[in-house]
Amino acid sequence: MNMTRLLVRYAEETDLHDITSIFNQAINNQPSTGFLTPFSVEQRKTWFEKHKKETYPILIAEINNRVIGWICISSYRMGRAAFIKTVEVSFFVHQAFQKQGIGSLLLKKMIEKSKKLEYQCMLAIVLDKNRGSIKLLENTDFDQCGFLPNVAEIHGQQYGHLYYCKEL
Repeated sequence: MNMTRLLVRYAEETDLHDITSIFNQAINNQPSTGFLTPFSVEQRKTWFEKHKKETYPILIAEINNRVIGWICISSYRMGRAAFIKTVEVSFFVHQAFQKQGIGSLLLKKMIEKSKKLEYQCMLAIVLDKNRGSIKLLENTDFDQCGFLPNVAEIHGQQYGHLYYCKEL
């Protein structure tokens, strides 16, 4: 893939259909998320509206005006003031563009943005069998900082939750 054509930018509401489509692709191809049922664009509007670029941005990667991946940060333990400088990161890349450096680029850009927003810690919480995300996090100097065994069940199979953290 020609990375020179790749653009990373803030998400706009017009991107919500593509963001939802990529997210649903991950839901349908477990074990990527803890969600079991795909979402409609309408169901994701409230989520999108909570992600202001001044606080909790969403970035997208696009090639030739096609959204191929996205990343966002969210509040960790919302409403608990002691955690205000900690964010949780989530990222998804369209299947046709995985293992091409898109996730790595998005994560590096979001780390930069998070530092500028003066966050101090970034967490990622992934299912223990999500090898792609685990590799991406470890290659970006995240440290495994926790493990909750058998906390999720997807199609009759048990999964654990891995916690990764990175000081910013």
